[in-house]
Amino acid sequence: MTDTATSTEGPNAGQAAYWNTLAGATWVAMQDKLDRQIAGVGAATIAVLDPRPGEKILDVGCGCGASSLELARAVGATGEVLGLDISAPMLEVARRRAAEAGLAQARFQVGDAQVWPFEPGTYDALFSRFGVMFFADPTAAFSNLRRALKPDGRMTFLCWRTVADNPIMTVPGAAAAKLFPAEPPASPPDPNAPGPFAFADGERLRG
Repeated sequence: MTDTATSTEGPNAGQAAYWNTLAGATWVAMQDKLDRQIAGVGAATIAVLDPRPGEKILDVGCGCGASSLELARAVGATGEVLGLDISAPMLEVARRRAAEAGLAQARFQVGDAQVWPFEPGTYDALFSRFGVMFFADPTAAFSNLRRALKPDGRMTFLCWRTVADNPIMTVPGAAAAKLFPAEPPASPPDPNAPGPFAFADGERLRG
């Protein structure tokens, strides 16, 4: 798979289309602001993973590469970090940032982690900062990712809790709604559908 020909087929084709057009372009344009917004929780999650010099780490849904670069600094020149994402525009930014930082141990690949043909038992650890909630079939995706890990591999990822726990997601819309005519209520969305809050249900996540 190449950056200029991201697959429009497969179980997550809709997500690929979304992140290679409007969403990807928006993240690229607002990269600095978004990085600052989630830097603290990202750093805390990396600390839990405890990346070590010389390790090989997979960063799922790496976006513009901020988390991959932090991981690359932690594993050092003898380690390796692969940032995997379905958004070619965001990975262009990630590659540029890695080159500017002199982090040759960070490399990036366009691909769908749910079906990517990983070499089994390759990675010491798996990390993701808000990148694993978008799979059409999370069980299939995590099974595939587990095969990519060594038998004693570690996994740490960051995901959103409920909408109610994250007013930053709802306050702007509520403010804007006061300025526009009310629309007929839509049917409630599937809470388990791919999206930011797909893992808000702790029981589902543990399952």
